[in-house]
Amino acid sequence: MNTKESLGRAGGWIEAALAGSLSPSVRRVMHIELSMSLAYGVFYATIFPFTQVVLRRMGATVDMLAIYTALLFVGSVFTSFSIVLMRRRRTINIIVFCWLLGRSLFLLTAFVTGAVQLMAIGVVFWLLEEFVIPAYTRVVQKIYPESGRGKVMSMVQMGRVSTILLVTPLAGWALDHVGYRVLFPIGALFGILATFIFTRIDLEEGELPPRRTKAFSDLWQIVRSDRNYAVYLVSHSLFGMGALLCWPLFPIVQVDRLQLSYSEIGLLGLVESITWFLSYLLWGRMIDRRGGLFVIRAICAISIVTPLNYLWAQNLWMLLPSAIARGLGMAGFELGRISAGIQLADPDRVTEYAAIQSTVVGLRGLVTPFVTIGLLRLGAPHSAVFLLSAVLLVMSWVIFGRVEAPTPGDEGYRERQRLRYRWPFRRRIARL
Repeated sequence: MNTKESLGRAGGWIEAALAGSLSPSVRRVMHIELSMSLAYGVFYATIFPFTQVVLRRMGATVDMLAIYTALLFVGSVFTSFSIVLMRRRRTINIIVFCWLLGRSLFLLTAFVTGAVQLMAIGVVFWLLEEFVIPAYTRVVQKIYPESGRGKVMSMVQMGRVSTILLVTPLAGWALDHVGYRVLFPIGALFGILATFIFTRIDLEEGELPPRRTKAFSDLWQIVRSDRNYAVYLVSHSLFGMGALLCWPLFPIVQVDRLQLSYSEIGLLGLVESITWFLSYLLWGRMIDRRGGLFVIRAICAISIVTPLNYLWAQNLWMLLPSAIARGLGMAGFELGRISAGIQLADPDRVTEYAAIQSTVVGLRGLVTPFVTIGLLRLGAPHSAVFLLSAVLLVMSWVIFGRVEAPTPGDEGYRERQRLRYRWPFRRRIARL
């Protein structure tokens, strides 16, 4: 047996262990998405772990960082408009156009010299990236079977995070030596490559289905009629507010209080990425066994660590628990948000439900940083903001327990169980 055959068998064994038995068509799509994720991982690792710190070094104030954080969610606010576009256009065409345009913008960072210019590029990028979340949710629903979807998605995301794991510390070193005006455009090229790889997915939608949602008022009617989903949105909003409230303060702690270098921040990113990578093994299987809602609630509890950790941190090493918690949370949120949206939605209206969820995510993301600014201007110390963040996360965890979730594997969503937990994750007897 030659080396190529040995590597092929080893790869097949790893794939079977992580994703289970797959049909040839599903395996082909998974390989395309995996290749796309590897390229996107380079794009992400070279830019986003360092953007806020670069802005701070360029002179961005606390208010500017908070405004930037808020504007990153503009795209989610306008996801409802994507429903209108998808009434007459192919889903993948919309995704590719938005991704290609948004990721190409970072080529312009070679000429950026001011914080406002870099903020503008980041805001437009995230507007386009988040805008197509409902479209991508529809693609995931179509290309992967409900049984085993969590494990397949986790394997794809593990490919992305493995790249981030390797590239992030190198990117931190590169920023210290060559600067963002060289590194960010190089990262943009990999983002463009990831988009072109995605075009290889052959999604046969057939005739475009008629959308029952013809006006934005129809989306509001879904929330009014589906009380269970409305409770989920409330808890999801509190979760996001708790996580985002202290987000503008992270670079302040890192740069001003702890005076960390890019390389040290890259080390934190490395720990975060290792946890991020390994936790996909946990969350993918947990989604297949207990559903996306279970995962969302679990990471809500884990996220309480982060604000408390930044409240008391006095050196680099004291931020390690936060890096681990953020890694667990990022993996769980990525898989859990899509899976919970599909799990709780009317199977025929997944796109509409995803649009509602993304819009709510965008609204709370848009508002929360301004709440942070208001608290600071009223004289609230940083410690008060971190404590309020932890309180909101606890409230969210409690309310998530009131959401009814369909039994995993029940395609018709006929049986619904109420999730009840003991602190932090132990499940009580299901109540039908």
